[in-house]
Amino acid sequence: MPGARDPRAAAMAPANRLPVTAEQAGGSDEPAGQGTSRPLSRLVRLHRQPDFWLQWTAPGGLAVLIVVFWAIAPGFLSMANINGVLADASIPIVLATGTTFVIAVAGIDLSLASTVALSSALVGLAAQHGGGTAEICLVGGIAGLLVGLVNGGVIGWIRIPDFIVTLGTLGVAEGLALLVSDGKPVVINNQLFTDLAVRSVWLLRYEVILALAIALILHVILAWTRSGVHLLAAGGNMQAARAVGVKVPRMKLLAYAVSGLGAGVAAVMLTAYVGSTQPSADTNSLLLAIAAVVLGGASLFGGRARIGGTLIGAVLLTTLQDGLTFLGVSAYFQPIVIGIIVVGSAIAMRTQ
Repeated sequence: MPGARDPRAAAMAPANRLPVTAEQAGGSDEPAGQGTSRPLSRLVRLHRQPDFWLQWTAPGGLAVLIVVFWAIAPGFLSMANINGVLADASIPIVLATGTTFVIAVAGIDLSLASTVALSSALVGLAAQHGGGTAEICLVGGIAGLLVGLVNGGVIGWIRIPDFIVTLGTLGVAEGLALLVSDGKPVVINNQLFTDLAVRSVWLLRYEVILALAIALILHVILAWTRSGVHLLAAGGNMQAARAVGVKVPRMKLLAYAVSGLGAGVAAVMLTAYVGSTQPSADTNSLLLAIAAVVLGGASLFGGRARIGGTLIGAVLLTTLQDGLTFLGVSAYFQPIVIGIIVVGSAIAMRTQ
C-alpha cells in the first residue's frame, strides 16, 4: 500500500546504524563528579597499547640511565663527558641505522663486523699507496657497499637464507681483511683524515654531525618514500607484498646495500678515530647494532622499524657502556648486559 512501511526495513534499520558513543552524543559514560579522572583513564588505556612501549622504551630508558648515573656521579653530566658520549655513539648510530633496513625486511646481517674490518683494512691499503683523504674515504665506503650488494643479491634473487649467506660473507670478509693487512694494524699518516674524528663545529664533532646526517637521510627514505613503504611491506608479509606488485628481491638488495654501506662508513670513522686500521672483526659491534634497533621499537620479525628509535637506542647503549666505565665497572660485564637486552626485547615483542 502507498505510504506503508516495510516491516523488514524497520527491522533492519537498527542493525545498519553505527553505535553512537557517549562522547559523540555529547554525554559521558562516567559517573558525575568523576570528570577529572578522564585524563588518567586515557593514560591507562594508552599505556596498555603495545605501540606505547615500543615507542617509549628507549627514550624512557635513556632518561632513567642519565638520572641514575648523574645521582651516583654528578660529573657524568659534565659537558666534556656528554661530548664524549655523543662521539662514542656516532659509530653505533651509523651501524645501527643501516642494520635497521635489514631487520625491517625480516633479515639479519651476520657479516656486519667483518665488513667493518675489511673496509678498515682497505682504507689502510689505500693510505699506504698514497691515497688522499677523499680516496681513502671512498675506498672504505665502496668496500662496504660491495659486500652489502653481494649479500642482497644472493639473498634476494637466488633466495638463499640470509643466515647462510651472511655467515659465508662473514668468513670471506674476515679472511680478506687479514690477508690484505697481514693481520697487522696500519697507522694512518694523514693528518687531515685523522682530524675528521677530533675536529668539531661548536659543540659537535664532525663524526657526530655525519652520523646524525646519515640517520636523517635514512629516516626520510624509510618513512617518506615509496621504497621505504615497499621495504616495510616486504618485511611484514612477503607473499602479500608480492601480490600487490612489490619487488621483494629489489627491496632486499636495497636493505643489505644500505647495511653494507653503513658498515663501510663506520669503518672509515673508526679508522679515523683510532688513527690506525682495525683488521680484526669486533663481534660486539654487531650485537650493539641489533640491540639498538630492537630497543628503538623495530620488530625482529620484520615489517616495523623506526630510524629515530634506533638512534635513541644507540645513544642509550653507548650511555650505558660509558656510564659503567665512568663508575669503574669492568668492561667484561657490558656484552652480558647488551645480550640480555637483545633477548629480553625479542621475548617482549613475541608475547605482544
